[in-house]
Amino acid sequence: MIEKIKKGFIDDSIKELESIEIDLGNERLGSVSDCVIEKIFTTTHNIKGTAPMLGIVGVQEIVEPIEQVYAALRKGDLTCSSEIVDNTIKLIPVIKSELNISQPHDIDSEDLNKSLKFFDSLISKDAGA
Repeated sequence: MIEKIKKGFIDDSIKELESIEIDLGNERLGSVSDCVIEKIFTTTHNIKGTAPMLGIVGVQEIVEPIEQVYAALRKGDLTCSSEIVDNTIKLIPVIKSELNISQPHDIDSEDLNKSLKFFDSLISKDAGA
């Protein structure tokens, strides 16, 4: 039973992440809508909370900083930038890979760490404000 729930969660999460990739690709030239910001926050929040309960490890460390940045964007504490969008787009394949081992990602660990440090720096700035 738990494997069926886990598979459904993974499938749904990957579909949401793919939809976000399309949304961000479409909005890359303009500003990111509040609807897309909400979608990214909700998706990362759901992954962060549910994955560990289903025994999926490793993904929480990736989605948590993204979730925190998009929470700050929702509240108006941060302004969306091309760097935020670019780093989000860069990390989505990593998240999908962590959820589903059969989908490897192409980002190397140095790029992964740079993107995560970028999000962490935004969170730190926001917390210090």
